[in-house]
Amino acid sequence: MNKELKYVVNNSEYVSINYNNLDSFIDDLGETNYVHWSKSLNLNLDEKEWILLSFIIESMNFCFWKKPKWKIKYNDEILTGSNAIFFSIISCVENNTSFLNINYLDKIDKESFYSILKGVEGEIPLIEERYNCFKEVINYIKNNDFYSELFSIKSDLELLKYITDKFKYFDDKSVYKNHLIHFNKRATLLVNDLYQVSGTIRNNIGNVNNLGGCADYGIPRTFRDYGILVYNEELKKIVDNEIEIPHDSNMEIEIRANMLYVIELIKDKLKEKEIIINSVELDNLIWLMGKKMSNRSNSHHTVTIFY
Repeated sequence: MNKELKYVVNNSEYVSINYNNLDSFIDDLGETNYVHWSKSLNLNLDEKEWILLSFIIESMNFCFWKKPKWKIKYNDEILTGSNAIFFSIISCVENNTSFLNINYLDKIDKESFYSILKGVEGEIPLIEERYNCFKEVINYIKNNDFYSELFSIKSDLELLKYITDKFKYFDDKSVYKNHLIHFNKRATLLVNDLYQVSGTIRNNIGNVNNLGGCADYGIPRTFRDYGILVYNEELKKIVDNEIEIPHDSNMEIEIRANMLYVIELIKDKLKEKEIIINSVELDNLIWLMGKKMSNRSNSHHTVTIFY
């Protein structure tokens, strides 16, 4: 078990874990089949284009809870949140054969970027920050021996470190009671994306079984609704009344770390049932499970570029 997470769990003041409710949650989890998003797209891309697409998507994949909800229209369907950012980019790829050319991307200025994310209702939050994250990715890929570096990496943890070292906006970490806690939610998603879309990377690193889950807003809410994560009275009032929790605060760190710890507990329990699944796959299944639930409680609200 991750020592950083264990430290937070053992010292949490605002969040606790009810271990008695894990088994009933697992009973409701359902099928553990995992399908990556790339498998649902009909795109004729080469390996480097898939890699570039993954970097672009994950560079902007954060913080969608603000109201009024930002909405886009894609193929006559109204989409919000991470689906909206995803299909905003996919639409560009489908309609512009030059979009995944690094020189074309390098010329995208703020005005052009803003037009890409213009919705049919509301405005996407933190658009300036998303632009900066996007430009960081494009600038590094264009001005360095990027693909040679990427294709020389031999493990999932080495790839994770490469991403967080080279791209500061992916370096998701916090200090909790004088201990450094690494979350790296978007970087973890990106490592998994690269493993799924690139045959070279998949052959080089072999698997993504050393990665943890992806600490966000949705899964803590699902665990709370199942009585697995328990908030104390102070935190409960803050979350239920949609009061913003500061990024890097002890409250936020405890929510995220306890959530990741529970994912590892569930993974271990599934292994006892001879169901083998890695943390990223399990995270995705729990996230989808939560999306299907009705009468959900509030998620915590934190303004951040990291999830």
